[in-house]
Amino acid sequence: MLPGARPPIFVLLFFSIFGFIGITVLVFLWGGGDGFGDPPLFFKVFGSFIALGFMVMGFGLPLTLLRRSRDEPSGMAAGPRPRGAGKGYACPSCGGNTGDAEVSPAGDVKCPYCNGWWNIHRR
Repeated sequence: MLPGARPPIFVLLFFSIFGFIGITVLVFLWGGGDGFGDPPLFFKVFGSFIALGFMVMGFGLPLTLLRRSRDEPSGMAAGPRPRGAGKGYACPSCGGNTGDAEVSPAGDVKCPYCNGWWNIHRR
């Protein structure tokens, strides 16, 4: 999946099932009145921590994926830039932004600030 791409809905639903399992466990542990008797306090607390882990994973992962896709709307936000696009590169000598500088097919670019040549494919 590309950075900034929207995650598929079935992935979000699959992980959210774990969150609903955690909620269900909490309700059954602390709800009481089911006719079978309440579990001891130790089991309620221990089961609550397990349920909390399920809820954090089940709801946290889908929400994080959705927020990340919203924060980075372009698919190229965190990945490498295509050839010919000089925007966003920083000169290794002076740290200046190359702006609209032309990039050769081999990846060579000239810094507009220090006039130094460097290659975008070599770090």
